[in-house]
Amino acid sequence: MRLSVIGCGYVGLVTGACLAEAGHEVICTDIDRERIAKLNAGGVPIYEHHLDQILASAHKAGRISYTADAGEAIRAADAIFICVGTPPKDSGEADLSAIDNVARQIAAEAQSPKLVIEKSTVPARTGLELSRALSAYSKNSKVKFRVVSNPEFLREGTAVADFFHPDRIVVGVEDPFSAAELREIYRPILEKSFRCPVHNGTCPPGHKAEFLVTTINSAELIKHASNSFLALKISYANVIADLCEKIGANVEEVTHAMGLDPRIGGQFSEGWTWLRRFLFSEGRAGFHSLVGFRRSGLRHPESYRTRQQTAHRLLF
Repeated sequence: MRLSVIGCGYVGLVTGACLAEAGHEVICTDIDRERIAKLNAGGVPIYEHHLDQILASAHKAGRISYTADAGEAIRAADAIFICVGTPPKDSGEADLSAIDNVARQIAAEAQSPKLVIEKSTVPARTGLELSRALSAYSKNSKVKFRVVSNPEFLREGTAVADFFHPDRIVVGVEDPFSAAELREIYRPILEKSFRCPVHNGTCPPGHKAEFLVTTINSAELIKHASNSFLALKISYANVIADLCEKIGANVEEVTHAMGLDPRIGGQFSEGWTWLRRFLFSEGRAGFHSLVGFRRSGLRHPESYRTRQQTAHRLLF
């Protein structure tokens, strides 16, 4: 299948590279011409384990290309992944101007029906607004757009492994045909019919990813709900650590015992072990930096304020 990825940042480049390695024909585009020039020259603008390897492999196989001409990428593709940034405004709301700009470009350049896949982290209901925007901006009534939400759950440092071995693939759709098309895009991942760069071609037996079909609004909210819960666990672990420090308890013993409860799970104590290593290397202030400004299972650290704004707008 011919796919285009708009936005060659962290999520976009990992998505494009992995889909190309899985067997699709992918064209990536970005407004940053220097970044596109670097990619065309064989460079990799970001570091992620295994990313340089799969970019080289996909390029050698002729399955990935790069262009600064968004129109070229849009016209060439059957499905378009939107992976542009949505930074916070001073108010805390997500700045969706890049999404709107992409909608204008797709509506202006598309000459055939397109599946438009929203992969950027966005507030709930953005997909429905994107669908309306595409219809409003389009000047060709014969060109139809189907919008879907496909949130990403990638972790920095293991993004390639996370993409090829996901816990779940969430797709928010409005019609069965869109769901079927997305299942086809992810079929190599679901069936493990690709050569895995993480395990040198042979993946160990493990959990099979679940393909979850939801509404668009549900898919968007799943992303924010997951991020919020992970942030809650980190904050709770910090409270427990403070309490242990005050009364002379061993935080690893406490979190290990908690993790043995199946309702809590062993990953709670594993997460604390990782956090403890970070604190030893960065100091106590590193924790507050980590929670507020870095990523610990959170793809977008600014999304806390976005979620807060969304909840306030919808509930009050």
